[in-house]
Parts: sequence; C-alpha cells; structure tokens
Amino acid sequence: MGAAFVADVWRNQTVAGANDNLSGVAALVALAELLRERPLENLRVLLVSCGAEETLQDGVRALIARHRDELPVDTTCFVNLDTVGSPHLVMLEGEGPVWMEEYAGGWLRDLLAGCAERLEIPLERGFHARASTDSVIPSRAGYPIATLVSITDWRSPANYHLPSDVPENLDYDTVADATRLVYELARTLDEHPRPVDAPERSSTLRS
Repeated sequence: MGAAFVADVWRNQTVAGANDNLSGVAALVALAELLRERPLENLRVLLVSCGAEETLQDGVRALIARHRDELPVDTTCFVNLDTVGSPHLVMLEGEGPVWMEEYAGGWLRDLLAGCAERLEIPLERGFHARASTDSVIPSRAGYPIATLVSITDWRSPANYHLPSDVPENLDYDTVADATRLVYELARTLDEHPRPVDAPERSSTLRS
C-alpha cells in the first residue's frame, strides 16, 4: 500500500502547494506584520520557515541542531502552522506514521485552546496525525509544541498533494483565524510569561 502511494506521488507532476504549505507561510508573513504593528514587550518571537519537510523534516532538524544552545528547552516553545487553508482549524495532539507520539507541552496547547475560545475562533482538539510533520522534531527534543492544521468536512486537508492545491481554492478565513490565534497566544505569553505549571518561555513560530 505504501509503495503504491509513493509510486502515485512520483508519477504526478509537482503541485503548487497553496494549502500545503504556502498557507502556513502566508500566516507567518501576516504574523510578522502584526508584530510590527503591535510589538510585544517581554516575549522574543522568532518567525522561521524551515522548508524540506517532505525530506523527513531536514529543515527543522537543521534548525534544532544549529540553534539548540540558543533555544533552551526551559525557555522556548514552538508553534507549527502546517496546512491552514482548509475550512476547519484543528490542533494536533500527536503524530506518527508507524507509532503515535504525543507532543511535549500539553500546557501550551491548553493555553492556545483558551485563546481560541476567547477570540471565538472554532478550534477542534483531540486530533492525531498519521502523516509526519515538522512538530515531531522539536517535541522529541523536549520543546512544548502546538500544531495547527486544517481539514474539510471530509476530515482531511483540502486538495492534499493534488493539482487543485492552488491559491484560488484556499479558505482565507481559516488562514486569518490561524494568524489571529497565534498572535493572541504570543500576546498572552507576553503578558503572562509563567503559565500555571510551566516555566517562563519565549516562542518560535514556524510554517
């Protein structure tokens, strides 16, 4: 089954990748604009677009390997924006193509869910991905992580790896919601840098 899937991917042309994952890049750029317009006082926010996820997370592996000494586990958390252009925003709790790995830092996901409730942004929880994302690398390194993705009514990402994954088919309301939500999380951490049962933290946001 897996060989047939890989063969099908190989025989198809490269797709535009608007949802997976230019939607995450768009949210990252919008976050940069928000942070410029409404800067935070206490929280350092790093906006990182790693790339190379499809080669087993080479980009984020390089980020952790190169900058781990500058990003202490007890003062850093990650937010991953991955495929946020489908109609329904969801938060992953873990992932694993072979065995399921729960992400580190449940307190961060609880805080993000509270931000969504405060902003009245619909956010579904309790999801686990059989696909692999960049989130697993910082999680294995011990960093708290929250992962935002999106799905259709059919419970899968819109136009996933299909030629129809073009900008015209993005749900821009979901991209905007993801942007507002992550900024609210950063603002909350800026104002209350020591959540209950968690040490003081800075944030790294990636797409």
